[in-house]
Amino acid sequence: MGKESGKNGISKTTIVLSVALVLIVIGSWLFFENFFDIRRFYINHRTYKVYGGMTDELKESEFYENMQSGKSFCFLGDSITCGYNTEGISWYQPLIPYIKGEISDFSHSGWAVNNLINEADNIPEADVYVIAIGINDILFPEDEDTAQTALEFSTSCKELGEYLTTNAPGSKIYFISPWSFIDADKSFVERGNKFRSALAQTCIAKGYGYINPDPVIQSVIADEGSAKYMFNDFHPNAPEGVGLFSYAVLKDAHERSL
Repeated sequence: MGKESGKNGISKTTIVLSVALVLIVIGSWLFFENFFDIRRFYINHRTYKVYGGMTDELKESEFYENMQSGKSFCFLGDSITCGYNTEGISWYQPLIPYIKGEISDFSHSGWAVNNLINEADNIPEADVYVIAIGINDILFPEDEDTAQTALEFSTSCKELGEYLTTNAPGSKIYFISPWSFIDADKSFVERGNKFRSALAQTCIAKGYGYINPDPVIQSVIADEGSAKYMFNDFHPNAPEGVGLFSYAVLKDAHERSL
């Protein structure tokens, strides 16, 4: 009787362990089979906050009023807009909770302003266009599609803006000046400043909104260092970097409204 009981005990233990092992194997297989979907769900549902939190001051601008108005927004740009190095998290991700209208994105890694012009027929129609372009034009002047000079860059931005207002009459155009870059050669810093200045003059002449986040970004990085916010010399990381870039846009928009 005791021997039979021992055999039954061993048999039951073996069955339980075997079932547990099978469940572990199946669970592991399901996890790895769906790993990228699980990670994408996590990335999409993570909280991306504006640097320092959204304040009443940051809400005081025409740009923010448009965000709250229910107007549709289309964001145009390069890898920083499409989130190439942040698993699809764009610089404007922290602003999404405050935009009441529909949002579309027309961006691609490596794009310069002439790429947007070449693809203009495919740009979605929107009430507000936010165009963050130019860093590739500045950093890679030898490329075939990039603007060679500040004048060429600003002229191309003007052409793009005119196309958008013709295609979507009454739309508002905001140009965000070329993003910051860290530890770049002095010649690129000077070239970047020329490009920003030329774009600012074009925006004034054409009545486009102009936002320059560079001074704010550079100020925070000077105080706190770049490692916390930057993936590399000119791509922000997530969530801290995109939070800083969004903050810098809102901060400069506020200061220009005063």
